[in-house]
Amino acid sequence: MLKGRMAFIWFTLGGMAVGYLLVHPFAMLAYIIGPQHPHSPWDFTLWGRQLHLSFSRDMLAMGLAFAFMGGAAGFILGAWHLQKERLAAARLESQKRQAALDTLQQLMVTLAHHIRNANVVIGGYSARLQKGLPDPQWRQPLEMIHQASHEIDAVIKSLEDLAEVSAVPYVNGSQSRMIDLKQELEARLATKARKEQHES
Repeated sequence: MLKGRMAFIWFTLGGMAVGYLLVHPFAMLAYIIGPQHPHSPWDFTLWGRQLHLSFSRDMLAMGLAFAFMGGAAGFILGAWHLQKERLAAARLESQKRQAALDTLQQLMVTLAHHIRNANVVIGGYSARLQKGLPDPQWRQPLEMIHQASHEIDAVIKSLEDLAEVSAVPYVNGSQSRMIDLKQELEARLATKARKEQHES
């Protein structure tokens, strides 16, 4: 951004220099082509005098007027250039964010696919074994595995349906962040529990 502002200043200063050093002398030379000098347009000695007069103290006010005009033009051009740079930077940043989001989405889909496949096997076998074991001592660990399977499935579905991202610290005081799914998970697990109670 500092580079863009410096370019903006240089545009203004450059416009002032062009106005004073080029436009002002050119206007003085163009003056002798007018009807008040019908026989002298090709008198190069007059051209030299006009150029010398352009940078004399007597013409300083006129020169400053042209410098101000050139500076105003440079100011406008610099503002346009700075705005163009800002839009280009914003567009590039947007493209980077979109690329990162696309990559993250592909990663989420890939992870969800493989984790869901493994989770279906784990949850299915734990539920089957749980029904086949009469001893509560053995059924309790399987119940924990089955519950964890529901939680994993709820996490996957929550991430797939995520419409708004909010982050919380991974652990207290940590700089690392994780997506906050607490409310979404609680709602899904409660719905799952009610469904299982109804089926049983």
